[in-house]
Amino acid sequence: RAGCPVLAVSIEEPPTDEIPPAVLAAAEAFDSWEKLLATSLREHGVGAEQAAQLATLVVAAVEGTVAMCRAKRSTQPLDRTAEQLQALIAAAVKG
Repeated sequence: RAGCPVLAVSIEEPPTDEIPPAVLAAAEAFDSWEKLLATSLREHGVGAEQAAQLATLVVAAVEGTVAMCRAKRSTQPLDRTAEQLQALIAAAVKG
């Protein structure tokens, strides 16, 4: 309902040139999510570079989709994105 707080912090323009601690924490959260996904993909036989790229795509797609769902007041973007991500992941794991 409230969206992703990590995304919300990330898109706020800092008032100064200094990067606020909350933005640094958001970057660490995204990095952590990507690493977890990439590790899982590698454990399922996906090559390291493809796993890293796919993990970034998944995080970016889900975060963008959350914003779309909020704007549209619908879960349809999430459903569509999930279906496509599942197909990409399945193909990578079988690959």
